[in-house]
Amino acid sequence: MSKTFFIGALTIGWIASTTATDVRAEEADAVLTAQIAEEGSSIAWGQAVVELDQPIDEVLPIVLDYANYVQFMPNFTRSRVLAQRGTRARVYMEVSIAKGAFTLWGQLNIAERAESDPGRVIEASLLEGNIDAFNARWELTPIDGGARTRVGFKIYVDPDIPLPSSIFSRENERAAGRTLRALRSRVAQAPQGST
Repeated sequence: MSKTFFIGALTIGWIASTTATDVRAEEADAVLTAQIAEEGSSIAWGQAVVELDQPIDEVLPIVLDYANYVQFMPNFTRSRVLAQRGTRARVYMEVSIAKGAFTLWGQLNIAERAESDPGRVIEASLLEGNIDAFNARWELTPIDGGARTRVGFKIYVDPDIPLPSSIFSRENERAAGRTLRALRSRVAQAPQGST
């Protein structure tokens, strides 16, 4: 059996086993997801949006705590800050996919954009790794007079696995939704004022 066929069969099996559960979860929890076309690529970004009951001052420190992504982010097996100055960091991350059959790793440049006040924008881009492309973007916006926060998250991953691009587009969309559900749970568990 060829390696390509084996990888494809494992990935398709994993995706098929998670699809029904993910769709029901997305419908039930008010996390809105979509696929956004990426110019020059057949793989789409995954995008998700959620409104949290906490102010931005309680959400932002969790998003900026890159070393602890492994504690709450779906499929993360490692997250380690290699260098940091303020909100700019070089971070090593590993993510397990296909029920542990593959580990994707990368060194990322993560930084907050300065011009986004009163909201906040944090962007991540791949410096090196075993994938072809990785980009992510957090957008945090105060709503309801600052009492609540709208969080948008976009992710684009091209894992360099020989399967149809529609599979990866859908996985990017699911990953965006799972990320915001994980963030919502993490923020709800954090004691108020201690983040």
